[in-house]
Amino acid sequence: MKKILIILIIFFGFVSVHAQQQSILQTAYNALKSKNYDVSIQNYTKAIEINDHYAPSYYGRGLAYYYTGSYRQALLDLTKAIELDNTMKDAYFARALCNTQTSDYNRAIEDLTKLIQMNPNDAAAYYARGNAYYYLENDLFAMQDYSKSIENDPSYGKAYYGRAVVRKYLKQYDSALKDFDQYLELNGNSDGLQEEVNRLIEEILAQN
Repeated sequence: MKKILIILIIFFGFVSVHAQQQSILQTAYNALKSKNYDVSIQNYTKAIEINDHYAPSYYGRGLAYYYTGSYRQALLDLTKAIELDNTMKDAYFARALCNTQTSDYNRAIEDLTKLIQMNPNDAAAYYARGNAYYYLENDLFAMQDYSKSIENDPSYGKAYYGRAVVRKYLKQYDSALKDFDQYLELNGNSDGLQEEVNRLIEEILAQN
């Protein structure tokens, strides 16, 4: 009887801790969605103190650090999340974005390549890897990835923009104009790029 009581105490103690952790994680997630990043970081840290082997806690805190521009801390947390769960696709993507922000493009490409291996139809991953190749001035690989992004999702407007910029640089003006037009049709000014796109179109037209 005594052993049963001890087991029950341990069990209900675990349930109580688990419930507390879930409540804290929900608060952290809600704060992240509301862009209240300091509160999000504080609560994810509390959740990690309760259970430091739960990958989503590190991933969430890593995102919050990323959005505050604290890329070093973000990279540490996202790497820990991947160590705990190497199938967490979002963590690979977020870490790639961090590495892109810190100009570590080769590491970004490594993560995005891993992500593409896990999900060959991920248009966002191809687009992000295309950006990394573009920053490395590898125009051929950049254009291939932008095209693959479009192939996987023809409505992915940013990929048309990226490919258009590369095509303009390579003086493939007719193709660049088509891509810029398609970008404007899909995204308009939702990314704040309409004025820039119009300027680039005018530059192309001035060449003809």
